[in-house]
Amino acid sequence: MVNTLTLAMKFYEQPKLYTQVLDVLNIVFTTIFALEFVLKLMAFKFKNYFGDAWNVFDFIIVLGSFIDIIYGEVNPNSGIISINFFRLFRVMRLVKLLSRGEGIRTLLWTFIKSFQALPYVALLIAMLFFIYAVIGMQVFGKIALDD
Repeated sequence: MVNTLTLAMKFYEQPKLYTQVLDVLNIVFTTIFALEFVLKLMAFKFKNYFGDAWNVFDFIIVLGSFIDIIYGEVNPNSGIISINFFRLFRVMRLVKLLSRGEGIRTLLWTFIKSFQALPYVALLIAMLFFIYAVIGMQVFGKIALDD
């Protein structure tokens, strides 16, 4: 959670010292996540570790964080490509934390399942627009516009 708060602390034209502190915190959190990855890998072994989807997700976060740090060190002033979006994957760790509670897990599952019905809702809305368009053309189609 502290990591997510530090990600939210960026702002436009922030002082250089402030940016350096956030970069150090980024390295600290990346080190913590990498240490967690190594310890879990040692405990669960390769096959069991990568058998869990959350562990694979954590590995991708660690890998993306390393890419972010290395790219930032190698090419610090490049505006062409921004790899900082890898830091945003860390925010998704909150979903992992939230999924531990039964009520929140039910709410998240309902939210995910509701996306399956989204195309049907869009189709229903399109049909309603079409029906009202046909009704509007039948009712108002013969009325002449005055210039």
